[in-house]
Amino acid sequence: MTAIRSPQTAVAPLPETETLHYRPANPADIEALAALFQQVYGQTTHPCQSASYIRHSMSSGQQQWFVAEAEGNLAGCCCIARRPWNQSWEVCHGVIHPDARRTGAISSLVRLGFETHRPAPMELGFYITRNIASHGVMKKIRPAVLVGHDGGPDKVDGLREYHLTAIHPVPQAGFAHVAPWYVTTRAADYIRRLLYPALQLAVAPGSYPDTYLSGPTGIERHGQLSYSHDPQAAALMLSGQCGRYGSTHAVLTELGALLRQYSQAEYVGLVILADKLELLASLRRLGFAITAYLPAWHLENGSRYDCIQLVFQDFAVAPRSHGFDDDIARFDLAYAHLANNLCSLPAAPVSRAAS
Repeated sequence: MTAIRSPQTAVAPLPETETLHYRPANPADIEALAALFQQVYGQTTHPCQSASYIRHSMSSGQQQWFVAEAEGNLAGCCCIARRPWNQSWEVCHGVIHPDARRTGAISSLVRLGFETHRPAPMELGFYITRNIASHGVMKKIRPAVLVGHDGGPDKVDGLREYHLTAIHPVPQAGFAHVAPWYVTTRAADYIRRLLYPALQLAVAPGSYPDTYLSGPTGIERHGQLSYSHDPQAAALMLSGQCGRYGSTHAVLTELGALLRQYSQAEYVGLVILADKLELLASLRRLGFAITAYLPAWHLENGSRYDCIQLVFQDFAVAPRSHGFDDDIARFDLAYAHLANNLCSLPAAPVSRAAS
């Protein structure tokens, strides 16, 4: 969920009123929504500063927007967005006018969104947050489980910032989840004893697909790799694969060529399926580290599979963490330990190997 932050430009005051009105947004709100994001946010590349982005998101049918208004002036908004690529839904794009803070506006908007949204049994709910305040709001309304951070690909006012991913506990009926083969071993204690119970996931190991990388189709392509590049943030984000790879070597060959093409990138991030331990070991040797474990993140052939997020960082200054310092340190320690455990495991039993 996009968090609320201090204004960087002058923001027109709201009319004095004790009453905020909440409703679904409509196309007539688009320009005012973009103006609100422009006023409240500073020097960022946040997409909602663009009226065309908001217009497209509303017309796509995949995003439901909700607004708070005071005497006809927008005081805040939030959105519930469906992500068709893996049948997930995200609480996102939340911003509040400075004059409407500490009024309960964001809580009311999120509750309105939840009342309206009806997820399908196979859908996975999540949100991404940049500060402890927005996470605290969500915990009071519908608790979710923090599973890791993004490593800091984005910049705000020239400074990198961490975002943390929180996944909602999943319904059991109709939710087909497959755990990696090693989840029953001691190497995966963190996953089996902490993440799975909190997310209400059963330990049910099974075969994984041949897919190596997970994610939506990016705007650019290199061979079978789909990716996006943000030159302002010097960030390269792989977002999946466009075809089939025959081996880990084939993935690494294309990835190596892409990394050479963007050798000035200070950040490289990708998500791999959790059973691809040979690829995990190779990426660690290249300087990548696990920053998040994403249960049930990947959807293929009617089943959901776990994923691992890996990040390469080359930062002069560590990203900022708005109240999440302890969580960042906890995840980095836990996932470094997990990576060591997984990379020391023998090969998967033949009966459970990816088919």
